[in-house]
Amino acid sequence: MARSDVRSLTGTGPLLLFGAGYAAAIGVSLLTRFGGGVACMWLAMGVLSPYLAKVPVRDWWRVAIVAIGVSAVLTAVAGLGPVAAIPLAPLNFIEASILALLLRRFAPVDDGALRSIGQVAVVIGGGILAAGLTAFPASFVAAHVTQTGFWHNWTNWTTGHALGTIALAPIGLLLLSGDLGHWWTGATRGERIEAGVHAAFVTLVSAGTFAQSVLPLSFLPILPVTLATFRLGRIGAAVSTLILSMIAIFFSLRGVGPVTLMPPDPSLRIHLVQFYLATVVITVLPAAADLRRRKDVLRRLAASEARYRLVTENASDVVLTLDAEGRIRFVSPSIEGLGDYRVAALLGTPAGNLLAPEHRPAAARAHLDALRDPGTSQVVEVETRPDAEGAQRWIEMRMRAIEGGPAGTTIELVCAIRDISKRKSVEAELQRAARTDPLTGLANRRLFNDALDLVLERVARDERAKACIAIFDIDHFKRVNDAFGHDAGDRVLARFAQIAQGVTRAKDLVARLGGEEFGLVLPGAGREEAQAICERLRAEFAGAALVLEDGSHVWTTVSAGIAAIGGEDSRADVMRIADAALYAAKRAGRDRLVLAA
Repeated sequence: MARSDVRSLTGTGPLLLFGAGYAAAIGVSLLTRFGGGVACMWLAMGVLSPYLAKVPVRDWWRVAIVAIGVSAVLTAVAGLGPVAAIPLAPLNFIEASILALLLRRFAPVDDGALRSIGQVAVVIGGGILAAGLTAFPASFVAAHVTQTGFWHNWTNWTTGHALGTIALAPIGLLLLSGDLGHWWTGATRGERIEAGVHAAFVTLVSAGTFAQSVLPLSFLPILPVTLATFRLGRIGAAVSTLILSMIAIFFSLRGVGPVTLMPPDPSLRIHLVQFYLATVVITVLPAAADLRRRKDVLRRLAASEARYRLVTENASDVVLTLDAEGRIRFVSPSIEGLGDYRVAALLGTPAGNLLAPEHRPAAARAHLDALRDPGTSQVVEVETRPDAEGAQRWIEMRMRAIEGGPAGTTIELVCAIRDISKRKSVEAELQRAARTDPLTGLANRRLFNDALDLVLERVARDERAKACIAIFDIDHFKRVNDAFGHDAGDRVLARFAQIAQGVTRAKDLVARLGGEEFGLVLPGAGREEAQAICERLRAEFAGAALVLEDGSHVWTTVSAGIAAIGGEDSRADVMRIADAALYAAKRAGRDRLVLAA
C-alpha cells in the first residue's frame, strides 16, 4: 500500500469519520438489547474490520484509540454500563483484529476487494471464527454484570457479531479499497444508468417487502439482488445487499415487515432477520467473485462455440472429443485433476476405460442416444475407475453429437465431464440426516422401523433366528425440564444416547423414537442376553449424574420393556408387546425392566 494511501486512512479527518461511522453502527446495535445481556445485532465489526484490513499493523494503535474509546463510551452510557465497558471495548477491537489479520494473511485486499471466492470465504469464515472466540470472555462479563445466562449471551454475541460482519464487511471493503470509486469513474453513462436502475429496483422491492406486515415476502428482494449481481458483478452484489440490509434492519427494528409473522421473541426475530441477510450475502457474493473468471472463460471459448457449443456452458469441466466408436480424439488437460490420468496416454483409447466397469453400460447407452439424435445433450452420472490410491469420483457426463461433414457424413461427439463428488457426498449426507436424530446422533424412528422390519423378515425365514427389541422411557423427564430447563433435558437425552451406544453390541441399533423414548433392536439376542444388555444400560444410566454449569447434579432413571420377536410377529405386534412391558415397568415403580412373557 502506498504511503499516501496510509496517510489518507490514518489522518485526523478519516479517523474522525471512521469514529462517527463506528459509533453509528454501535448505536443502532444497542437498540437490540432485548432481555438484558449483549445486543442481538452488532454491525460495528462490519465497519472496523475492513478499516483495519487496509491500515498497516504498525498504525493500528491510532485506530485502537478511536475504536476502543467510542465503544467504551457508548457501552458505558447506553449499553451494559461502565464496568462491562472496560473489558468489552478491547474485545470488540480484538475481534475485528482477528478478521483483519486473516484477510491480510490469506486474502489481501490491496489489489481489490471481493475479487475471488477465497476472499469472500475469509470474510465469512473469519467473521464467524472471530465472533465465536471473543464470545466466551464477552459472555462471561455480560453474564456477571447483567445476571443473564452465559449461553444466552454467547449466542447473541456470536450470531449478532458474525451475521453483522457478513452483511456489512463486503461493502466496507469495496469502499475502502477504492473499487467502488474506480468502477464509477470507469463506467460508461449507460452502465451508470443501469446501476441506478438496479439500485432503485432493489430499493423499491425491499421497501415494499419490509414495509408491510401481512405477507411473508422475504424472498422477493432476492430477485433484484441477484439481477444486480449478475449484471454489475461484485459492485452490484455489495451495494444491493447493503441497500437490502439497511431497509430490512430499519423496518424490523420498528416492528414492521415480515418479522412480525415470526415468533414474538424480539431476540429471535432479530437473529432471523440477520440470518436472512447473511444468507443473501453468502449466496450472491461467491457468485459475484466468480463472475469475472467465468466471463473470461466464456470469452476464450467464444472462438470455438460453433464446434464446441456445450463447452461454453461447462467452462470449468473436462472436455472430451470422441469418435463414433467412443475412442478419445481430444481430452483437455483438466482430466488430470480427476485422478492418475495423462492426456497423451488417453488419446486413441476407449472413453469407457475411464469408468468403473459397473457404470460403463449406462455411459454406452447415453453415447448411442447422443449419436442417434445429434444436437441434443445426453446426461449420465457415473463413477470413475479407482486410481492408483484406490480413490473414485462421481462425474456427470454431458454428451452431444455434432455433424462435422457437409452432408452429415462425419459425426463426432463432444463430452463435458463435471466432478460431482461433493454433490453426491452432500446427497448422501442428506439421506443420512433424514434417518438420524439431530439431537442425539442416534437413528430416528424411520431407520428403527426399517431395521426392525429386516429383523422380522430374518426371523420369519429362519426358525432358529433370535431377536429382541426394547423400548426405554426416561422416568419423570418432564420434571427435569421444569426444574432445570430444556437445555438440561436435551443433555440428559444425549447422555442416555452416549451410554446406550457404549453398552450395546456393534450389530445392535439404538434409536430415538421421539421425546424421551428410545428403542433398541437386538438381532441374534435371546431373552436372557437382551435382558442383560438392557440391565447394563439401565444401571449405568441411573448411576451417571449430569453435572450442570452451576454445579448442581441431575439424577435420572429409566424404565424399559423388552419383547422377544417371534416368527409370526409383525412390527405392530412386537411394538405393542414391548410397550405393554414398558408400562408395566412404570406401574411397578419405574427404574426397572420388564421382560414380556
